[in-house]
Amino acid sequence: MEILRKVKETISEFDLLSEGERVGIGLSGGVDSVVLLDLLERLKEELKLELHLLHLEHGIRGEESKRDLEFVKKLAQEKNLPLFFKEVNVPLYAKKEKLSLEEAARALRYLFFEEAIRELHLNKIALAHTADDQVETFLLALLRGAGLKGLKGMPPKRGPYVRPLIRVWRKEIEEYASQRGLRYVVDSTNFELSRLRNRIRFELIGFLKTFNPRIKERMLEMTEILRQENEVLDLLTEKHYKNLAQKEGKGIYFDLQALKELPQAVRMRVMALAFRDLTGFDLPFRHRKAIELLINGKGGDVELPQGFLASRQGKKVYIGERPEGFEIQPKELQIPGVTEIAPGVFIEATIITTSDEKPSPEIALLDLDKLRLPLKVRSPQEGDRFVPSGMFNKKKLQDFFVDLKVPRFSRKATPIVLSGEEICWVGGFRVDERFRAKENTQRVLKLRLIKEKP
Repeated sequence: MEILRKVKETISEFDLLSEGERVGIGLSGGVDSVVLLDLLERLKEELKLELHLLHLEHGIRGEESKRDLEFVKKLAQEKNLPLFFKEVNVPLYAKKEKLSLEEAARALRYLFFEEAIRELHLNKIALAHTADDQVETFLLALLRGAGLKGLKGMPPKRGPYVRPLIRVWRKEIEEYASQRGLRYVVDSTNFELSRLRNRIRFELIGFLKTFNPRIKERMLEMTEILRQENEVLDLLTEKHYKNLAQKEGKGIYFDLQALKELPQAVRMRVMALAFRDLTGFDLPFRHRKAIELLINGKGGDVELPQGFLASRQGKKVYIGERPEGFEIQPKELQIPGVTEIAPGVFIEATIITTSDEKPSPEIALLDLDKLRLPLKVRSPQEGDRFVPSGMFNKKKLQDFFVDLKVPRFSRKATPIVLSGEEICWVGGFRVDERFRAKENTQRVLKLRLIKEKP
């Protein structure tokens, strides 16, 4: 039969299956998956395959879903093939994870497949996606405004997942099932026009055929062309990502100039790959565009999904978890003594008459006689100004932070020590020139910023 030849050619061209492999078949009970099972059974001896049936009951369609499970159980018994199945509650998972039903079903389906791979020691999982599914996926991506990565459709092979029917049309599958006398179940939701994919299948494609009767074949060819071109971009992206990405903790740093030298398409993909590497999720186009503006100095920090952030830090670009920092609640400093200004963060105050110690970002040496006690500490506020040591005029604290390339997200964790209404120390950075201890200072107040209790 023509369909068997097509499947064998697809398996060979994309190296989908190898001799002696343990193969799980995603079996919903619908015509596509039942035909896939029949075809792989016919190739079982030739390829020396060990077949396992996999079925996930989504808990979406009530009695119809249970009917599908019973059908698959009976089919596995008739074929004398092992069945690995699981029942889940997709609506509950969707609500918990704030996903659409479609997104939740897909996520749970692949978690189920990964579990099957581990439990059954499978080499491959064969999925029953067809040429029609590929065309519908292409149009769905087009309507949603996808880029090349989305428009290329589903790959014939991705890791352990293979699609032997990806070049077989649904009409061919239905004819094959009829000729072979195969029984299968029908998902009633496949005909609901409230679903976008079904409207594409039953309305949009029919309309497009009025312009070109072979529009489906042309779109299938287009997905293959786009897939090949995407592979080239993927290779370039992975090469540059490997060379440029500097992982530190829960984030990744990139050299700004090196990023600017990349072609824009590759640069945007490198940023998206960094986000996927950190989170496991794709980065929406609007965020990629915002990162482009950031890199080119035309935009500020970018809030990303999953609580992540992109920011410029000097000559680096950072993508990673947003450091929570700490909010400093206003309070008086104990002098002398130790004051906890935030969980695990302290300021130690001591009064000394002479000191050989030099000031540092973490140590402030202040003229006690010029201070108005009690000193208070708080987080930075809009409009703050001070006279940085070594200068004569007041400077906006915000401008001071900008000059030092202090990331916006970490500024709130900077302790601001006040003498009356005036800033005397920007903790971790600089004292105010007006309160700085000099050689003739009689009494010195030493403030030390520490991250663990002394």
